[in-house]
Amino acid sequence: MKLALASLAAVLAAPLAFAQGNIELSGGYTQFDTGGAELGALTGRGTYFFNQYLGAEGEVSIGIDDANVGPGTVELDNSLGAFGVVRAPITERFELFGRAGYAASEFNAGVPGLGSASGDVDGLAYGVGGKLFLTDTLGVRADVGRYEGDDSEADVFTLGGVVRF
Repeated sequence: MKLALASLAAVLAAPLAFAQGNIELSGGYTQFDTGGAELGALTGRGTYFFNQYLGAEGEVSIGIDDANVGPGTVELDNSLGAFGVVRAPITERFELFGRAGYAASEFNAGVPGLGSASGDVDGLAYGVGGKLFLTDTLGVRADVGRYEGDDSEADVFTLGGVVRF
């Protein structure tokens, strides 16, 4: 029931959001550097801006590049995040932004002949970046961030495209 109500609210709110030009969708390649392994992922993000400066962003990453660590392999299954966003428009086509929130990532590690293990890292996530719009609606986005968990952390670098509605 809650899912149905949330879906209905999203469908009803979408035309208002599109009419105001407050939505951005982006996708790109993300590199997770955990200190012991460098893992690659495809990342999709959706951002809604409440006004010219403040917004909320959701993020989903799916691992595509595993890392060899000694005789074993480490892979990112997925990473999910939710962020508050502050942006600073510099010109009509260029803006800087900062974001902070929460991210949860799931990893698998395996060593041939010894087995495998999985684990997750969740906690504070934050970063900064910039967007350069080549047209009124299409642009490129780059950002750097840090995901911190209880026992580990990762530096995160993303490069991709962005569409503004």
